Amino acid sequence: MIRPAPLTLPDGPVLVVAPHPDDETLGCGGLIAAAVARGLATHVLFVTDGGASHPGSRAWPRARLARRREAEAEEALRRLGAGGAPRTFLRLPDAGMPPRGSPAHAEALGTVTRLVRDLGPALVLLPWRRDPHRDHRDAWALATEALARAPARPEVLEYAIWLDELGAPEDHPAATEMEPVSLRVSPEVKRGALRAHASQLGLLVEDDPTGFVLGPATIDRLTGPEEIYWRPCER
Repeated sequence: MIRPAPLTLPDGPVLVVAPHPDDETLGCGGLIAAAVARGLATHVLFVTDGGASHPGSRAWPRARLARRREAEAEEALRRLGAGGAPRTFLRLPDAGMPPRGSPAHAEALGTVTRLVRDLGPALVLLPWRRDPHRDHRDAWALATEALARAPARPEVLEYAIWLDELGAPEDHPAATEMEPVSLRVSPEVKRGALRAHASQLGLLVEDDPTGFVLGPATIDRLTGPEEIYWRPCER
């Protein structure tokens, strides 16, 4: 990969789209902290409820886990300095977002469209369009459709969570498709915020050994001193 160009934050509002609670910290935690520190209006949109991470747990059934994950997201934002920043929880089903054309999809699209209209973001952070997780791709499609209805087009950057670990060759950006940009961030701040997501770190659910747990390699890769984003190449 070519050396990323440095990212300069805009002067206007920032919208972060997170497919699940914890993606906001893993993908954009440093940027959220930097934007809030600069006094930029910063809004985080959580698309799914995150309730499917431990389907075998009896102590943490889906509805209870979803509530817990929402609370973890609130605490992570607080630790990023964004405790007072607005956020929206769509609460769509984790690992089962409604298909395009369904009433639930239309409702979600309307909510995101109004959010974009009211916020008027100068910068939008989306999950990478071909990140190898269905919710990440579906969240990208939902937000992209809403942005297409906006009266003004903000700058859009995309962040990958699982691409390097699970992506097929065709999932990666083509050289003429996207260009990387980077932001220097504080690993300590990101790791502190990530610790709020105890359910995803193996620190909460004890009765589902097959449930999802963020591994050390993933954490190290996504909480370093640099966040990488992808910007569409100019055509």
